[in-house]
Amino acid sequence: MATSIPDNALETILTKFAIPNLKTGQKKILECLIDGRDCMAVLPTGYGKSLPFQMFIPLKRQIDHHFDEKLLVCSPLVSLMQDQVEKLTNIDDITAAYKGASAVSDQRIRDGEIDIIYASPEALIGDPEWRSAIQKLNISSIVVDEFHTIATWGEDTDDSGKKAFRKWFSYIGELRSLFPDANILALSATCTLNIRKRVKKVLNLKADTVEISVSPNKPNIKFVISKVHTCIEIAMCWLVDGLNTKQKAFPRTIIYCRTIKDTACLFQYITTEIPECVEFVDMYHSLTPSVQKDKIMEGLRSPTGTLRLVIATSALGMGIDIVSFYSVVVFGLSDTLVDLLQEIGRVGRDGKPSAALLLYNSYHLRSVGKEVKEITMCTGCRREAIMSSFLNPEDMEKLKETTRVHACCDACATHCACGVCTSLPIEDMFHSIDGCEDANDSADSDVTVDYQCISDFDDSFDIDL
Repeated sequence: MATSIPDNALETILTKFAIPNLKTGQKKILECLIDGRDCMAVLPTGYGKSLPFQMFIPLKRQIDHHFDEKLLVCSPLVSLMQDQVEKLTNIDDITAAYKGASAVSDQRIRDGEIDIIYASPEALIGDPEWRSAIQKLNISSIVVDEFHTIATWGEDTDDSGKKAFRKWFSYIGELRSLFPDANILALSATCTLNIRKRVKKVLNLKADTVEISVSPNKPNIKFVISKVHTCIEIAMCWLVDGLNTKQKAFPRTIIYCRTIKDTACLFQYITTEIPECVEFVDMYHSLTPSVQKDKIMEGLRSPTGTLRLVIATSALGMGIDIVSFYSVVVFGLSDTLVDLLQEIGRVGRDGKPSAALLLYNSYHLRSVGKEVKEITMCTGCRREAIMSSFLNPEDMEKLKETTRVHACCDACATHCACGVCTSLPIEDMFHSIDGCEDANDSADSDVTVDYQCISDFDDSFDIDL
């Protein structure tokens, strides 16, 4: 049975964080942390899954004035750590820092002056010096944020021979042996049923682990899947035409590309065709200067900013707070359904109607996973096809009862008989120029990618680090 959190202590912390109340899943996570129990929570983007562990230490101090333990957060991305640490700097009675921010903050972590310590798997597991320093601290709880990356970025276990993107993700389970008395909280926004099973083993989660799950399905986001021409000028001409026409009125949109090459080529194409719109467009990837990244992040958080279009790789990633964006284009699809759902979930975080255009050509299909390929061949409801890997049979039945309307996906829209079908501006722009979609077979048969700027980059830019 979970420990009952004193109402007066919780109210004090809610006020400190300027939060009126906690959602059911958030409160369950907080109770697990107070009880020292292992917990695996899969909560959709925008749910606020980080809030419970951020509140834990100040809440524990309200309950026990002598509490002086630390919380360790294993996080996959520097941008995610920066974002959370920045927000926590405004909260009284708590200190937070991430490894590598500066020599001063690193030393403060070693000296035990930091309450919430953020670090990557490379630092926690792969850096012997840092690993040794962390072990000397009184860490009572470990958070593994975005735990699905253990499976998607670590080494494969299916004998496919695929090289790990970041091998230390496969060894995060060693944190349990480094801190045997600490409880583990594993968090993710999108995770297939198979990945959950694998991660439980990797993290050595206990038999009485509390599992909290909320469906990743976001019914406010409509799915539109289409094959496009291999020539970028043809595939994305609708975008250039729409931006040129609407300019400041262009719907705030994120375009995700598979590689830095594709990101740079699309950015160059748009800014060359309509240089007068440069102020409305920006590009974000792992090689983008820090100052420029900060500027873009500021634009993403501001509901009144002039930024209308961000072309990005997965570096614009997990846990980022994006405000008033209701359109996302995934150009080239993602390697896995987990990655795809992560990118789609960046928009419509406030529940308002949104659209996700998933565009691909034959070249893109060469390297995506089997599940993603199957989505492109699906002739039925796109949402049901995508969610089948994430939901149990009971939840799938509930989902089927609410789909098959025009706001569900492009396939359902063709059969909708509501009489009041509507579409978002990004959809209307995409369908406005016939030549921009449904690439003909002859164009794709030779898989020739006519990206004029590809030669400007060497092969090291095929992935985003």
